[in-house]
Amino acid sequence: LVLPSSLLRNPSSPIILRYPNRSMSVAPPTSTRFPKRIIIARHGESKGNISSGAYVTTPDWLIPLSRTGAAQSKQLGARLRGIVQDEDCYFYTSPYLRTKQTLATVLSGGDFSASQIVGIREEPRLTEQQFGNFQNVAEISAAKNTRIKYGRFYYRFPEGESGLDVYNRCSSFVNTLHRDFEDPDVLRDDDDGNVIMMTHGLTMRLLIMRFFHYNVSDFERSENSRNCGLVVLERREDWRSLPPASVKLSRVFRMTRESRKLINFPKAGHVNYADMVSEVSREGLTSFAEPAEHIKYWTDKTRVKWKTPF
Repeated sequence: LVLPSSLLRNPSSPIILRYPNRSMSVAPPTSTRFPKRIIIARHGESKGNISSGAYVTTPDWLIPLSRTGAAQSKQLGARLRGIVQDEDCYFYTSPYLRTKQTLATVLSGGDFSASQIVGIREEPRLTEQQFGNFQNVAEISAAKNTRIKYGRFYYRFPEGESGLDVYNRCSSFVNTLHRDFEDPDVLRDDDDGNVIMMTHGLTMRLLIMRFFHYNVSDFERSENSRNCGLVVLERREDWRSLPPASVKLSRVFRMTRESRKLINFPKAGHVNYADMVSEVSREGLTSFAEPAEHIKYWTDKTRVKWKTPF
């Protein structure tokens, strides 16, 4: 399969969607202001992380932090304060109890001043992947084993969500972010403003997938952050000099090296369509291989060799 050179995507030759007729299509939202950093944090250890039996009688969204999780959250507050110093911060949090408890402890443990907290918003689209309602431990365990065989992105839990469902709500949230960046009630000063999100492991990875346009195989090889892990996106100093078509999250922000290692993502922008075509045919893997061979190939984290090092 040979693709025309005009369709190859690389950092120096982006594909630009054109809108020839306003009545036919509406361009996606764009921003002229961006925060200094976008920081995404996973909640502290919860009682559900300790024992899956917690989900049998307690709704997932009401699972609290463990004592260890509370201590982790306090340390996270100190880490965040060390990063943002006295700069403004706007917080988004998942409605889940464990994420709100994490945020409350972060604000007290990090000794944030009232003047630097621009606002806090509960955002349902940052919610954990839905696994169903009250959970049967044996059934959920079996479903998670099936998900490994099927692929984490497309597998849908009975009465719950697939990774694709979470990705779609992350995409909707990204559009909201663009509008919020223009709102002075969210971003008072784009020279030193920070946006901080308290969310969940899989949601964090799917946000990153959406921000930087990673592909499904990148996601399948990624890993959840540890509890209270941080992913830091830093705004480029030269972002104002970017061409108008390049002023978007994936070009304005760069994920730190430590963050990429934490969740096992490659350097953003290294994959192009030519790579994708060659990837599906390497090492003898063909479309005639058994499904199990494909799953093993795409999800085996130990054999991936990124072209661009961390």
